[in-house]
Amino acid sequence: MIDDVEEIRAEREEPVRYREVQGKYAGLWKQIAMGIVAAYCAIALLTTIGWIIAAKIITGSLKLNMPW
Repeated sequence: MIDDVEEIRAEREEPVRYREVQGKYAGLWKQIAMGIVAAYCAIALLTTIGWIIAAKIITGSLKLNMPW
C-alpha cells in the first residue's frame, strides 16, 4: 500500500473566523435586567410583610410581650 503524503496539508482550507468582540457581552443586558426585576420583587415582598406587621401592631391584634 502506497502512502501519498504530499496531499496531506496542515492548514485549513478556510481561515478560522473568530467571534467579534461585540458577542462577548451580548447577553449582559438581560442579566442586568433580570437582576433589577428580582431585586424589585424581593424588596416589594419585604416591604409588604413589614406593612402587614406594622398594621397588626397598630390595630392591636398583635401583642408584644416585653420582658420587663
